[in-house]
Amino acid sequence: DMSGDVFGNGMLLSKKIRLLAAFDHRDIFIDPDPNPSQSWDERKRLFDLPRSSWRDYNRALISEGGGVFSRADKSIPLSPQMKALTGLADASVAPTELIAALLKAECELLWFGGIGTYVKSRSESHADAGDKANDALRANAWDLRARVIAEGANLGVTQAARIEFSRKGGKINTDAVDNSAGVDTSDHEVNIKILLAEAMRTGALAKERREPLLAEMTDDVGRLVLAHNYKQTLALSLAEASARPDLDSAERFMERLERAGRLSRTVEGLPSAEEVRALRDNRLGLTRPELAKLVAYAKIDVFDSIVASTLPDDAHFEATLQDYFPPQLGDFADCMARHRLRREIIATRVADDLVNRGGPTFLDRVRETARAEAATIVRAFEIARCVFRFEELAARINALDNQAPAALQLQLHQEMGRALARATIYLVRREGAGTRSVEEAIAFYRPALDAQSKTIWTDMTEQERSRAEVRAQTFEADGAPRDLACEVAALSPLVAALDVADLADQSRWPVGATAKVFREVGATFAFDRLRGAAGAFTLDQHWDRLALRRTLEELYEDQRLLASSAIRSVDVAPDALSGDDARSLVAAWAESNGARVRTALETIAELEATGPWTFAKAILAAAELRGAATALGM
Repeated sequence: DMSGDVFGNGMLLSKKIRLLAAFDHRDIFIDPDPNPSQSWDERKRLFDLPRSSWRDYNRALISEGGGVFSRADKSIPLSPQMKALTGLADASVAPTELIAALLKAECELLWFGGIGTYVKSRSESHADAGDKANDALRANAWDLRARVIAEGANLGVTQAARIEFSRKGGKINTDAVDNSAGVDTSDHEVNIKILLAEAMRTGALAKERREPLLAEMTDDVGRLVLAHNYKQTLALSLAEASARPDLDSAERFMERLERAGRLSRTVEGLPSAEEVRALRDNRLGLTRPELAKLVAYAKIDVFDSIVASTLPDDAHFEATLQDYFPPQLGDFADCMARHRLRREIIATRVADDLVNRGGPTFLDRVRETARAEAATIVRAFEIARCVFRFEELAARINALDNQAPAALQLQLHQEMGRALARATIYLVRREGAGTRSVEEAIAFYRPALDAQSKTIWTDMTEQERSRAEVRAQTFEADGAPRDLACEVAALSPLVAALDVADLADQSRWPVGATAKVFREVGATFAFDRLRGAAGAFTLDQHWDRLALRRTLEELYEDQRLLASSAIRSVDVAPDALSGDDARSLVAAWAESNGARVRTALETIAELEATGPWTFAKAILAAAELRGAATALGM
């Protein structure tokens, strides 16, 4: 009812709400055809009225066939409108029967804002729900006709019921996700009060200023919390969009946590090994409620790794700490640096960023490919995120909310996620030792990235440009602005800007000239064609996918080695190099290394001539290129 904090606030969030029915422990409210404006005003009046109930609702504002009915009545007469809403046919029914029918009524949103577990799965008993008082009302998730379930309260729906509802096409998170803003707000409150206590102790804040300052930052804390929750639900949507191909990674993640004693699949309602096999056989992935559990566990796992490392002590993360707090506290940077939960705040923020951007299995997938420790991967992730300015790009994608289809936005985010993964893997290998600080690594790579991003469309090889143009046209046709479509479509080839940056530094060559030689080598030796074909493979086995990921990374390394050899064949570093110059340079270098180059090119040509690329042919081609790179790149 409207006197309840969760339900009452929820039903005032929009003046477009058409509240068809509601019930609490006393009454049942039904308004079959509500007037949105008038009903909102009346709900607001009840919200402001101390200890109000549905009986205080102005009956004159309820549409025909509705009313307020006591749950103490033996039976409630059904109007034609109530029958249409509930699907009931009897002239009257008991209050419990009416509520049970309302739970299964056709609607857009089923909103739980009070105490009680009202939905279970078909496979569960009422005892499994653990709420005996509502056994007579409880519905099975499969029978619900709501499009969306939102849990403002805790345990309105069992986890098994959430999964069942999701399997039938309903939209649902978990109660923890739907309530996470409240937890986040409490965390901010505690951390802000710790900061202000330190500020008062040092004299940086006068005692009488504390209360007004807390009031001033209310809206900004709200904005920070909402932004965090936006990113978290976006992370779930991205995980859901790739749930089927990512099933194997999800299973391996669950197995790792189980071996470490950090997860019980039974307790969390996650599928057993046998159930995962059934999902795989039916070409299904995990549901959104299951993925919500994995996201939570992934964030905890990454957080623990960060806290146990020296990462939070890197000066780069001072900005992360300051961004956590509302802008009104910007003058207390020194006190923030002494905050007793400083490392934990930084670790939480960075763990959120990694899982929200990369998904719950990001850390494990990168670790398998690059074979590195968690803290090393997190460090590389942060460098990549900043070098490529992925947060700015994400904001531009998110700005398409309600202007372009959500499916398009997810596609754009997925393209960014793939680029982020490849960049992270590269930086793990190059920056793993951590000889540079995070800020120094960003300062090294970002100028080279910026320079190459300006010319990427002209620097791409023909094969790369063809694929990127197809992607850009698809994004644009689906509703993306042309500039954004092109920027996202170019991310895949642009990630090689990191390779070019290191090659240019090693060779003492200009970045632009290095990029042209690097890409010309890619075209000459079919690196770009091979990567394009490999990216389209559909591999069911984990080990095949892992072998392919590692092979693709080695292809970039081999291309860099061959380009380095070609560059060393020139006595001086050119100030400028055209595309034709690069082709001539690479051709002359290839000619001077005739036998070894011819062997590699003939092998690639033979493999391409015998039909489409396959996994086996790609592995053979990669082995041949590795041999050439080893021989010529020394």
